[in-house]
Amino acid sequence: MHYYFDGGFGTVRLKEPILGHEIAGTIARVGAEVANVQPGQRVAVNPSRPCGICRYCKEGKQNHCLNMRFYGSAMRFPHVQGGFREVLVCDVAQAVPVPATMSAAQAAFAEPFAVCLHAVNRAGPLLGKRVLVTGAGPIGALTVIAARRAGALEIVATDVAEAPLATARKVGADAIMNVTEKDALARHGADKGYFDVMFEASGMQRRWPAALGSCAQPGPWCRSALQAVR
Repeated sequence: MHYYFDGGFGTVRLKEPILGHEIAGTIARVGAEVANVQPGQRVAVNPSRPCGICRYCKEGKQNHCLNMRFYGSAMRFPHVQGGFREVLVCDVAQAVPVPATMSAAQAAFAEPFAVCLHAVNRAGPLLGKRVLVTGAGPIGALTVIAARRAGALEIVATDVAEAPLATARKVGADAIMNVTEKDALARHGADKGYFDVMFEASGMQRRWPAALGSCAQPGPWCRSALQAVR
């Protein structure tokens, strides 16, 4: 969105990339030494291609690669072209086979859904927990699914628009809340907070105090964040 509306973010300026990093497709051709995938096979594509030689890659921390090539990114120039095109070439390590029953549209959710699964794993056991998801866009909606899969007792999703809230309800939220309404979360702040876990997927800083204030016994980082945004 920053690329589209602002022409970049921070010092990164958009010049000529093809965007898109949630990618799936059918393999058309493979290199001579490729053995684990074959033409005609449907795959989800990991948009990250670490260099494999920097110190982080050698430590097994490829997500911190110092020379990462990420589809659709304007971080470097020439930009790394993305997935909004008919054909692309990827490394075999980026091509993850999916079941034949899974459509390409479903497989394209693998990358954003991985973000949400990771967040849920970082949050610890959700079985029997009350969960707040702030922001009901694609990441928020997928977080609702991941939290439901993890056994959350109750999931409440918030947003500032009705359409994404309807989607959150459709995919598993027990309740939805439009936070443009005055004091929408206020009642959840009673008795030191109602929610056990909060996932922030809105990026709307001015909404954080009410959301954090509705969480029971926030940890030190939550208290610091709450103080900072106030």
